[in-house]
Amino acid sequence: MNYLVYDIGGSYIKYCLMTGDREIFYKGKVKTPLEEKACFLVAVEEIFRQFEGQVDGIAISMPGKIDVFNGYAHTAGVLTFLEQTNIVDLFHTFTDLPISVENDGKCAALAESWVGALAHTDHGIVLVFGTGVGGGLIINNRLHRGSSGIAGEFSFVQQTDAYHQPAAYFGASGSVLSLVSEGERVKGMEKGTLSGELLFQLIEEGDKELQGVLEKYCDTIALHLFNLQYIFDPETFAIGGGISEQKRFIQEIEKSIDRLKEKHTYHLAVPKIVPCKFRNDANLIGALMNHHLNKVKKVKHNLI
Repeated sequence: MNYLVYDIGGSYIKYCLMTGDREIFYKGKVKTPLEEKACFLVAVEEIFRQFEGQVDGIAISMPGKIDVFNGYAHTAGVLTFLEQTNIVDLFHTFTDLPISVENDGKCAALAESWVGALAHTDHGIVLVFGTGVGGGLIINNRLHRGSSGIAGEFSFVQQTDAYHQPAAYFGASGSVLSLVSEGERVKGMEKGTLSGELLFQLIEEGDKELQGVLEKYCDTIALHLFNLQYIFDPETFAIGGGISEQKRFIQEIEKSIDRLKEKHTYHLAVPKIVPCKFRNDANLIGALMNHHLNKVKKVKHNLI
């Protein structure tokens, strides 16, 4: 059986044709229309028409608070025109195929738990660093959604400053945009002139100022990892997002963990981190996993 899988993001709609065994044999992407729901519907239908008659189901990954059992998006991140929308009903305006939808961070967690970095892990956490911090919790080898489906929305974890006033969300301080913006500020560069790739290139070439920016960024991540370690006691954290392809990023988080461990010497456990296996394909593979689970969704939270 073949499936059309969508990964709907704020910049692009990525899509692929995938077998039930996760083999991807066609991938593409189009700009995400952000104007209105009607434009979005045209875009996803045009993608579908390319593969009409070749697929047995549709699996969708997207941002927001998603009711996977009813296909309903309560929120949709920057795709505000999809808030309070039944996504399954929306797609059923142009096809009668079985359709499933899940939050993008949870899709990444499903992929890594299924056949990725957490494949042999009963208790793990996936954190995906991008425009925010998404991810998911794997507890007893199952994706944990919580009472209303928002478990693993790490972007909304709040931080405080020295005066114990709310200062930032982890989604802001942990975003790659925040890292790059701080690099531009420190170097006196114009906004938009520094990319993540260039930042790491300059660090590799010996830029001490940008190295300091990266260390501070990773110190914030390490602090959250320690807190999550004591709340959920995972065996492993899988670190994802495009930035995780930079080996130095993973290494610097490990150094930050060591610094925090030395600063506070009494610990019951220390976070163990690994890079995610699937990176940019994680949402696609996890959406397919969710589609498989969706076939038995009547069992509900015991299985999904």
